[in-house]
Amino acid sequence: MQYAQLRAFHAVAEHGGFSKAAQALSLTQPAISDHVRRLEQDFGVKLFDRGPRGVEPTELGRRLFSVTRQMLSCERDARQLLDSAGGLASGTLSLVADAPDLAVKLIGAFRRQYPGIVVTLSIANAAECMQRVLSSAVDAAITAAPQVHSRLESRVLRRDPLVAMVPATSPIAKKRRLTYAEFVREPVIFREAQSVTQQLLEIELVRQSLQVEPVMYVDGREALEEAIAQGMGVGVIASAEFNESRRIRMIPLQDCQVEMIESLTRLAERPASNLLNALFKTELD
Repeated sequence: MQYAQLRAFHAVAEHGGFSKAAQALSLTQPAISDHVRRLEQDFGVKLFDRGPRGVEPTELGRRLFSVTRQMLSCERDARQLLDSAGGLASGTLSLVADAPDLAVKLIGAFRRQYPGIVVTLSIANAAECMQRVLSSAVDAAITAAPQVHSRLESRVLRRDPLVAMVPATSPIAKKRRLTYAEFVREPVIFREAQSVTQQLLEIELVRQSLQVEPVMYVDGREALEEAIAQGMGVGVIASAEFNESRRIRMIPLQDCQVEMIESLTRLAERPASNLLNALFKTELD
């Protein structure tokens, strides 16, 4: 049994598939599949049920996953302990983010101060970001997920109101501001339920006692922007996340009372790390 095989198994169990595991470990999918296959063959066991909907750990797989979770947590704690005893000339950090633009800005500012540090960044939705931090799969997360867990500590990086995105060809694109009542008269596109943006929009609609039948549900900000650009409807986004486009107009929502709060988050209970401490002190440009 090789350590690489256990890491590959853990990644497949954590991410729910071989392709996502390959992305998380920066390996090819055949390499991940080979590691898991060899692990199963060496011990004559079955760790995953493979079906049309993807892979699910077997009962033995679930038990092994609880062991590998502890193994990787101990590995990360050991590395952080050694990092804390040394300087900041070299080392690694693993991050996950639901806002790649903000994460890249923070990493850029950090690496200008500490160019010898190698940073690995993966992208996931807010719920997945929190799960990876709580399971010690990453060192820290940049996420808009509510910071409500007692095991976490965080630093607010950005606060932004919601704004409307409308097709540039729409008559309302000429407006300087919109109310929610005006917004919902248009065909509205919703994000996936796990999206913090979607959750904030629904809070606002309830506050305004507005009923909406969305014309479409999309998964991810890029899909939302493309659907709006093609004239299929309107949507919302945090103002700082808006990408300038000739096909989309951003219009402030004048009665918006919520903010998208993006935070840098880590486990409070883990050993102190010079690298993480330095990242938490890094100022955005």
